[in-house]
Amino acid sequence: MKYLNKKGFRLPFVEKERFIQLIRLGLDFKKGEGVYCIKSYNNIEKLIDTIAEILGEDIAFMQNCALCGKDFSCSDCKYLHECGTSNLPFLCVCPVCLKNEKLYEKCVQKTL
Repeated sequence: MKYLNKKGFRLPFVEKERFIQLIRLGLDFKKGEGVYCIKSYNNIEKLIDTIAEILGEDIAFMQNCALCGKDFSCSDCKYLHECGTSNLPFLCVCPVCLKNEKLYEKCVQKTL
């Protein structure tokens, strides 16, 4: 399994038709940096399948912690098998913040 960061990742060269498909599925290409990033989540499952096909291996996206802002993978989460959005590039709470006893207080402060 290859983990990708939704904010920027590289893909091997793809033909014009495949590039257009990726853009239509919700990717953006930062030409100056040579990286792709997720622009739209509307077709995220099809996008994941297409990227996996290009790379020739299963992929998952890193999560972004809603509390501390760090990127992390779902592989170490104790809720992995119960989560409906595991390995999708959404906001979540990282294992470090989950262990924090004052998690509820942090959540309340973030929403105010």
